[in-house]
Amino acid sequence: MKKLLLILIFFPLFLQAQIQVSTGISYVTEPTFGDDGSYSGSGLDISLRKHLSEKLKLTAYSGINKMRVALAVQSRFDYSTKIYGYYYKDVVPVSFGAEYYLYSKKFIKPFVGLETGAYFTSYETQIDPNYIGFAKNIPSGSSVNWGFSPSVGIQFQENADRMGLFLKIKHTGIVYGNTGLSNMLSFSAGFTFKFGRKIMWKPPVIDVPSQAPYYEKKDFD
Repeated sequence: MKKLLLILIFFPLFLQAQIQVSTGISYVTEPTFGDDGSYSGSGLDISLRKHLSEKLKLTAYSGINKMRVALAVQSRFDYSTKIYGYYYKDVVPVSFGAEYYLYSKKFIKPFVGLETGAYFTSYETQIDPNYIGFAKNIPSGSSVNWGFSPSVGIQFQENADRMGLFLKIKHTGIVYGNTGLSNMLSFSAGFTFKFGRKIMWKPPVIDVPSQAPYYEKKDFD
């Protein structure tokens, strides 16, 4: 059902104009709401971009971010630290937005973006039963929440090339009801591939010089 939903969401972007597909991997980190440190992990994403002009693109984005935070306790005897469990957190975004490219005709193209949409969050825990009393505010279950993601990045791609590279930094704020607003930060790198007609493309015009006048030489003798 989720796969069908994603297909229905992304399919209209293929109908016309030039389309760009991007996929990348990322390092993700997010402070917890308690005193247990920060979640950290990795992400995998895919996004579609529809060109409205040479500098402005509509975006559709999805992927998965898998993070965890270690639960540690310090011994009162030798001051050693023991890891007694982990909190696991998965975030699956389905968001839409736009990107604006500062330069459209150069190899290095810096851009800014903004997306908003739904974020599917699920939690799991793994805790040593002997230390269960140390774990507080244990997250559990799953939820769907609204969020937003401003981003900045650089794309490396010539206009005539189909393949390119990108680097991006994204901040994601997810509203978790009474719990508060999360602050997830990701650092991404990946590939872009574009297909379809070129934006503002016109057939090349070849200037053909006019034919030189022809003079026939006659002999009047």
